[in-house]
Amino acid sequence: MIRPGDVDASLHPGSHRLAVRSVFVIRLSASPCRHRFFLNRGYHDHMTAMATILVVDEGSINRHFVATLLRDSGHRALEASSGDEVLDVIRNDRPDLVLIDILMPDIDIGPFLLRMREERDLIQPRFVFRAPACVEAEGRTLAQALGASFLAKPDSPDVLLALVGEMLARPRPQSSGAHPRPKAIESPWRAVVARLCQQTEKLERRSAQLERRVTESGVQIEATRCAMDQEIRKRLWAEQELAQATLRLRDLAIRDPLTGLHNRRYVEESLDREESRARRNGHPIGLALLSVDRFKHYNDTLGHAAGDLALRAIAQLMHSVVRGEDIVCRYGGDEFLMVMAQASPSTLQERAEALRRGVRNLEIEYDGRRIEAMTLSVGVGIFPDHGESWRTALSAADIALYRAKRAGRDRVVIGEKLQV
Repeated sequence: MIRPGDVDASLHPGSHRLAVRSVFVIRLSASPCRHRFFLNRGYHDHMTAMATILVVDEGSINRHFVATLLRDSGHRALEASSGDEVLDVIRNDRPDLVLIDILMPDIDIGPFLLRMREERDLIQPRFVFRAPACVEAEGRTLAQALGASFLAKPDSPDVLLALVGEMLARPRPQSSGAHPRPKAIESPWRAVVARLCQQTEKLERRSAQLERRVTESGVQIEATRCAMDQEIRKRLWAEQELAQATLRLRDLAIRDPLTGLHNRRYVEESLDREESRARRNGHPIGLALLSVDRFKHYNDTLGHAAGDLALRAIAQLMHSVVRGEDIVCRYGGDEFLMVMAQASPSTLQERAEALRRGVRNLEIEYDGRRIEAMTLSVGVGIFPDHGESWRTALSAADIALYRAKRAGRDRVVIGEKLQV
């Protein structure tokens, strides 16, 4: 039954307000709790059928809210808070759509999506990227490069459900076909990171401003109690966002996204500290520079995806061989660097030989077939035996690596002292 006031009193030529509102009042009367969200949503006159939708977000409150909204709209909503969960759900439940926070700490969204698109037996879902509004422009560019859509957070239920309906109306993406290479998405992703850095600076300034305001309000606490409560809530939110952004940015700054190892910037900063400690205590620092032999051949013949897989396998092997106090990093391209403080030359050579043998015995499968055995050439330098600084010792290791390559590859060569 339509009650007085449910329909506009007047109609304008060409207006559809009366028709749309009447439809939703009738549905509201039939089930007032279930269809409460639909009262003024004009886009629901072309609603889609029930779909399976995966909501991926580290924050449980936001994840539960979106999932509940989708369930109230008649969809089957699944939830995940980690990269492992996402892959399991996509493979087992075959969702029609994935709403994913692109700043998840354990998901590198570009390589993750590209690898998933390469799984030929996988029923591919549509993707909607979500991120804070401060990176909306950069996020849209990244989404466009990866064939996804973008929705800034926070968003209204109406906007979210409208985009869900629009995405479900599109055909599913295919596993085969041309997809962007990792390098093609590097620029959009760097833009996202740069924007997050700017936002972090803004949050720091905002946090400092709030700190001053709380202090100044001490003398008027009774009169301004309500205003202070509001500012404190804003401050806590800002500090939480700042802490999360700082942790993510720090991890992005010191980690190699492909292998998960530390990057060159991190190890060079660490070596400055290790050298100072070694000079005080009279301890050596061992440096082993490792290079994958004929790596360009692997990339050219098997493709970059196979080369990336091999680099990740070598990184995992290095983690299993080195000591807990050692530092391993991807130094660039197909080169890795292992730093061993307080290690004797014999220990350093034994560890390098173990890595060389381990890589030779690696069994790597790509696209259903085993990749031919890979080998390592290793150059070893020791501070202070081979140089007056770690940089000089590293140059000695680099020269030794070159000698290992010239001598036939797949071997460890100890460096010689360099005169500066």
